[in-house]
Amino acid sequence: MTDEIDIANDQVQKQLELTMRTVNTEIKKNDTGECIWCGETIKEKDNRRWCSVDCRDENQKYERK
Repeated sequence: MTDEIDIANDQVQKQLELTMRTVNTEIKKNDTGECIWCGETIKEKDNRRWCSVDCRDENQKYERK
């Protein structure tokens, strides 16, 4: 026998699962060899997105706005 709390929990869980399916978690690769924030050439050849921690922080700060 289910009570109102169980029914409410089921509804919340279904809504959460629905919402999570719509969230885009894909991380874009950077094959250009340049920082996506400042355009500087990246020394490492491993698809890094930024040339420094500072560029990463600034870019992420800008994207959150």
